[in-house]
Amino acid sequence: MKRFAGLLGLVVAVALLLTSCKKDENGTFKLDKPALFLQQGETLSVTFSASNIASYSVTSTPEGWDDPFVDASARTIMVTAPSTIEDDTDLTGSITFSAKSNGGSTITATLFVGIVGTEDLTSKVANSYLINKKETRYILDGMVKGDGSSLSTASVDIVWQSATNLIQYVDFEDGKVSFYVGADSDDADAVKKGNALLGAYDANGNLIWSWHLWTTDYDPEAEGGTVEFNNYTMMTRNLGALAASNESTDDILASFGLFYQWGRKDPFVGSSSYQASNGSSATMYNASGSRVTLDVETSSATIGTVEYATQHPLTYITGVSESSSDWLWSSRSDALWSAADKTVNDPCPYGWRVAPAAAFAGLTIAGTPEAGDFDKYSWTLKKDGAESIFFGAGRRRYDNSKIQNLYISLSDLDLALLQTRADEAQPWEGLYWTAGTQSNDALALHFWFEKKSTTGGVENAVPYARANGMSVRCVRAD
Repeated sequence: MKRFAGLLGLVVAVALLLTSCKKDENGTFKLDKPALFLQQGETLSVTFSASNIASYSVTSTPEGWDDPFVDASARTIMVTAPSTIEDDTDLTGSITFSAKSNGGSTITATLFVGIVGTEDLTSKVANSYLINKKETRYILDGMVKGDGSSLSTASVDIVWQSATNLIQYVDFEDGKVSFYVGADSDDADAVKKGNALLGAYDANGNLIWSWHLWTTDYDPEAEGGTVEFNNYTMMTRNLGALAASNESTDDILASFGLFYQWGRKDPFVGSSSYQASNGSSATMYNASGSRVTLDVETSSATIGTVEYATQHPLTYITGVSESSSDWLWSSRSDALWSAADKTVNDPCPYGWRVAPAAAFAGLTIAGTPEAGDFDKYSWTLKKDGAESIFFGAGRRRYDNSKIQNLYISLSDLDLALLQTRADEAQPWEGLYWTAGTQSNDALALHFWFEKKSTTGGVENAVPYARANGMSVRCVRAD
């Protein structure tokens, strides 16, 4: 990719990834930063630590890049970005260093370098961010919550991500979070797609806040990116979804999106397969590529609080009868999400909020479903000439966190028993939280459709236990 020649204002992302830092009794060599960002032609330095090293050398650089200068006495490496981008200049690549110890061993370190754009989102404060530009360095304000109130952030790190190396070279400096997102390995023209949760930690290493990073090629501001229902401008895909298509099984799975407990800002992953035949959750990874698992805790006086939920975004809090099947044990709040305003716990990106029940009013199924439509796990819903596709991702149950994807009729005991089997619990049911709650009740309101019959069913403003994990659609915030 070499089409940026002649463009001004581009930023060079020099991501310093220590792929090999070997330590033995003869010597050590380690770079001190994960990334440097330079303008074209600019020179900056990165420091390193070393012991018992006799010599340093640069063994490889990308095409068009000068060899960095290693100052052994000052323990610095000077990197200069190309001042001119020619047709044969590599916009990304690796610089490899070799350090020779006095004992004769060789220690290597590799720097990823790249000329990329920068997207500054510090003015767009929210709990989730749409990341839709490939090979871009993003900057967020790491010192504020979703409503702009202050945080005492001392460091940041990836809590989980849906693919290894989805979010790279995370850094925190002067209150700003920066990270890099590359191109899709199968499509160099597209951003690498997935979801991640970025955590803010205090000086004692305690997680105090987190932000959802939604990396996708979807742009709600582009043509066809929204639909108008009941005077609300609604996104055309679920929050966290990486597609909005039922053309293939991969598309269907990517279109389900993420699950949310009512009133919580942080998402939970969905099924690992589009048919949910094994009932397993999608895989999550930390920054180093190790697997991360979902924790499940029962609501109690200590666990069922907003503070605990905020500090434990990987913990699904199940409801019990004592909590009226809410993840909150007591002090129930109808204001965690709002049908009128964007709240501190709203999970939608900047300029968007959780859809109120009124946004779904009067939606009906477009056309007459045929037998083959059921395997696509979606309905096209319409009203007043507008239509959008909605997916039956099912839900995470309020009482055990398990993914359940088929409506169970309690009036038919035999059928209910059959449908508790994972291989029968296919994603035929769509459940979408709204921002509304039922007055003087522990239940919140959701929009619902099911596909087990040839005609299907659609209902709006249906009360349900708040500890359920459901899909979310965002509407434009006023």
